[in-house]
Formats: sequence, structure tokens, C-alpha cells
Amino acid sequence: MNNDLNFWTYSDDIPNDVGFEQFSFVHIKWLVLIVLLTFFIVRYFKRLPEKYKDIMLKTTGSFLVFLIVLRIVVLCMGNNMSVYELPLHLCSLAGFLCMAHAFFKWDFLGQVIYSLCLPGTVLALVFPDWSYYPAFNFITVQAFLFHGGIVLYTIMALAGGKIKPSVYKMWKAILFLVIIVPVIYLFDRHYDVNYMFVLRPSADSPLEWIDKTMGRSGYLIGYAILTIMVVTLMNVLYGAIHGFKRTDNDN
Repeated sequence: MNNDLNFWTYSDDIPNDVGFEQFSFVHIKWLVLIVLLTFFIVRYFKRLPEKYKDIMLKTTGSFLVFLIVLRIVVLCMGNNMSVYELPLHLCSLAGFLCMAHAFFKWDFLGQVIYSLCLPGTVLALVFPDWSYYPAFNFITVQAFLFHGGIVLYTIMALAGGKIKPSVYKMWKAILFLVIIVPVIYLFDRHYDVNYMFVLRPSADSPLEWIDKTMGRSGYLIGYAILTIMVVTLMNVLYGAIHGFKRTDNDN
């Protein structure tokens, strides 16, 4: 192992053989820790009066944005900030969406967080694209804390009735994609980056199967189909558990 490696070492100085492997002990330990913390925190959250539930959601949403800012500050201090490190991935955007939802409680944001950000974040935790970093590294710790925080916020908001998914509201998540994906796509093409993985799949993720099966020309079509299927599945599952109830807010 490179003796120059430390907690703050950035990817440019990371050798190919020092990262943690997917589904390794370190990876599984992080996943178990996130599941346990989420379970106990949500259990505590559900017992709180509404006033304190609101405070917890705002605190969690603000903490997510703090982690984004902290990452940028650390990268800037190490002269490592670049166009490749902007918070433009779906999970990064989710941090801002969670904070905005906590303070403004817009249903549109809630549907996007549940239908898109939650499954995207879970996939990111299961197939982390930061696994080339060592287990004890700032980026590794920040990434697991941040993604775990998104899961925690979403489940707390669901448990507190602040997010109420519905198959009749699926169009809100799809509209968000219609608005944001073309912008990200053009940005990716112009700067040769890959935010939201719209140009190419993340390594060792299910998106690679789409790329191999449909080819680069059909990748975006397959990506879009998969995304719509995920949004539909998320809302159908919620409806199957809680009932397919239409309310005055389902518009």
C-alpha cells in the first residue's frame, strides 16, 4: 500500500489496488450500520410530537446539504475541486431536495424524493461508485453518511406522513426527469462528464447490463424505460401496502 495515503487523499493519488471491494466486510458493515441507525432513529422519530418531528426533518435535510458543502470545501482546500466534483448526480441533488422539502413541504419534491431519489440512493449504497477509495478516507465516510442520510430522511418523512406517495402522483417524478435530464445531458456532453450516468453506466452497476444489452445507442432508451419501471414499482408497492386511495391532493 502507498505509504503516502491518508484520510484526505484524493482519487488522483489513489492506486488501483487500495479500494474496498463491493460486498466486502467493510461495505457490508456500512450497510448494516445504516440499516440499524435508520431503524432506531425512525422508531424514536415516530414517538415525537409533530413540532419535534419537523425539527428532526429540517435538521436532517440541513445536515445533508452541510455534507455537500463540506465535501466541496475539503476538495477546494486540497486543490481538487473541478467540474467532475459538482453536486449534479441525482443523489447530490437529493440532498438539496430533502432540505427544501423539510422547510417548504412541497408535495412535488416529496414524490421525487420517494420515487426517484430513494431507489437511486439505495442502488448507490449497494453498488457504490466510490469503492476505489480506501475504507478509511474522507470521501468514503462522507459518501456513506450522505447516502444513508437520504434514506433516513425519506423514511422519516414517510413515517411522519410528510411524504404520501400515490400512483396518481407518479407524473410529478417523471416531469422532474423531463426537466432535469436534458439539462444534465447537455452539460455532460459539453464538459465530457457523466452526471446522473446519462452518457455511460456506473461501473459494476445494473446500468452496465443495459449498456451491454442495448448498446451505447440504445442506452438512454433502456435507462429511461428502467427509470419509469422503478417509479411505477415504487408507487405500486406503496399503494399495495397502504391502499390505492385518491385524494384532493393527487394532482
